[in-house]
Amino acid sequence: MTSIDGLGAGSAFAAAQYGLQSASDGVSQAAGNIAQRTAEDAIAPAQPTVATSESNNTSSNSASSTTRLTDDLIALNVNERNAQASAKVLGVADEMLGTIIDVLA
Repeated sequence: MTSIDGLGAGSAFAAAQYGLQSASDGVSQAAGNIAQRTAEDAIAPAQPTVATSESNNTSSNSASSTTRLTDDLIALNVNERNAQASAKVLGVADEMLGTIIDVLA
């Protein structure tokens, strides 16, 4: 009798599990970064600007903060898509295993 792992079902489940875990970690990291940037941006306007040269630094920091926030939002979206793809792999592996069981039964 053929083993199920020999047909690749075990590796498909492992790949889906790894993909979901990686996506979950990425979503957590991106969400944490977004929360941190949002908190930093909420505090930053409350600090007074002292000189004109510091005003230029503040605007470049604001642009940098916006860029980092955009990067974090993109990472959040990418990891969401990765989770969806891994969930689809898991669903297909489950269907494949069901078909194998039906054929062998």
